[in-house]
Amino acid sequence: MKKISYEINGTHVEVEVTDEFAALYEQMDEEEKRVNRKETRRHQSLETLVEGGFQIADPDSDIEETLIKQHDIDRLHRALAVLTDDQKWLVEQVFYYGRKQSEIAAELGIDPTSIRDRLRAIYKKVKKIFSK
Repeated sequence: MKKISYEINGTHVEVEVTDEFAALYEQMDEEEKRVNRKETRRHQSLETLVEGGFQIADPDSDIEETLIKQHDIDRLHRALAVLTDDQKWLVEQVFYYGRKQSEIAAELGIDPTSIRDRLRAIYKKVKKIFSK
């Protein structure tokens, strides 16, 4: 007599059975494992493939447009690197934080036209870098 263990509703149970039944049960268990392994190899989920490094091309993506945008972003970074710290701060306040020129002028205690003139100088500088 042999004991086999199996699980029913999350509970492990051991039952004493004949040697012949134990051999048959073991054979059925191995066959079930083999079939499950075969099915798993045949049917892989998209998530599993992506996690494993498989990449799928996006039909809606435009590689040329993406490269052009990246090139423009690189040029913009080079142009911004030429600006002084005060000019960078002004660009950040206006374009990143969306602050009004009059608001910035009041904070600095200067005339709003001075902010406009500073921005024009920055535009000129950036345009010059972009035209290279």
